[in-house]
Amino acid sequence: MGDDHRWQRRVGVALEMYVRGMDRHGMLFEEATSSGDVSRGGCSFHTSHELDIGSELELEILRPAAGRRPPTPFLTKGVVVRAVKAEGDQYNIGVQFSGPRFPTYTSESSTG
Repeated sequence: MGDDHRWQRRVGVALEMYVRGMDRHGMLFEEATSSGDVSRGGCSFHTSHELDIGSELELEILRPAAGRRPPTPFLTKGVVVRAVKAEGDQYNIGVQFSGPRFPTYTSESSTG
């Protein structure tokens, strides 16, 4: 299987996000957390819920908006591709988007 799901450039950024799904014990959950990194095809985050590889999640990632406007929500679905026990009661989760892909940003200097 390898690391073929990591071919896209990741950006280490802490964006506020909400995760909804079912944990390893069959319990539905919704949790506020923040991303560890984001790419067009996936993201990582910490959660207090133990998740199985292959679990499907609903994700809402809040993208910063220019000026004083509120963040713009990005809604997608994802599949857990990595679940590693972290410190305390936390788990480091890697998700590959199965819904819309995260928009990319271009620098203002390239927009002509």
